[in-house]
Amino acid sequence: MNTTYKRFSASSYYLLLFCLLSLFSACKKEYEDFPYADIVSFTIKDADGNPLKAVIDEKNLTIYWPSGQAVPDNIVPTIVVSERANVSPASGQSVAFKETTRFVVTAQNGTTKEYLIKKVINQPLLKINISSGISVYNTKNFVNRGSNINVTGDNIIANKEQTKAFLVNTANNTEKEIAIATITPIALSVTVDNTVPDGTYQLKIVSGQRSVVFERTFGVTDSRPAITPIELSAIKLTLKPGEEFVLNGTNRIELVNKFSIRNAATKETYELIIKETKTGQLTLKVPDNLPTGNYDFYSYNYPAGEYYAAGIALGYFDDIITVVN
Repeated sequence: MNTTYKRFSASSYYLLLFCLLSLFSACKKEYEDFPYADIVSFTIKDADGNPLKAVIDEKNLTIYWPSGQAVPDNIVPTIVVSERANVSPASGQSVAFKETTRFVVTAQNGTTKEYLIKKVINQPLLKINISSGISVYNTKNFVNRGSNINVTGDNIIANKEQTKAFLVNTANNTEKEIAIATITPIALSVTVDNTVPDGTYQLKIVSGQRSVVFERTFGVTDSRPAITPIELSAIKLTLKPGEEFVLNGTNRIELVNKFSIRNAATKETYELIIKETKTGQLTLKVPDNLPTGNYDFYSYNYPAGEYYAAGIALGYFDDIITVVN
């Protein structure tokens, strides 16, 4: 009787073990690794520190950036993904705020899914036009160095950090940034400074994420030759026939090709001799036969340039010039 019991117990043991192993195997198949690889939420902060949630579809993380705020180069997103999945780059990691930035979610079972940033700037279109500052000579548009181009319109970001101006050289498409003198939401003024080389240009305005390149082209040049009253005041008040003196000037004085003075009593005009010209300098000589007396009036001539006609400038001396023997 005892022997029969022992044989039954051993058989039952092996049968029970087989059943347990079968049950364990079935449970493993029932609870497989999670296959989910989704981004559930994606949140960043705007320039004011307010949360911005991305609109998520199967491939994109669309972020609508607020109008008027500077767009950063990098963002630090807070990312929630499917249960037991992970994401790379990880939540809280700084990434480039570009539409090439990619996030890869990996599910527990190894399935992967990719998302790209899609950046949408809630900034209205830049509507602007050139109101003044470009002149015309012989059908050619031009701007003098040192002068301003004035632009008016709408939706300009009145911040010199977010709004920039450039001259685009039409010959090689290179850009040179120029200074913004004044700026408001409806107007700005830019300065074509003395460092801008000769050439033909277009004006480009970038405000936030919007930009406009004006179709109108123009040359950049120096203004007509000129001698200022301050520069003329360097002439000695008393001169002698045959005497030489030098005038220095900043407005291409070396291009002056005739300089005359007028006798105050006789109203006769006499031409001084141009002895030498250098950049920014004009050397004049008093003719040997110039009559003595007081001279109150001057005039000088300059030749034509690409963007201006030949001309004459004239005026009264601040102080009478006296020619003595």
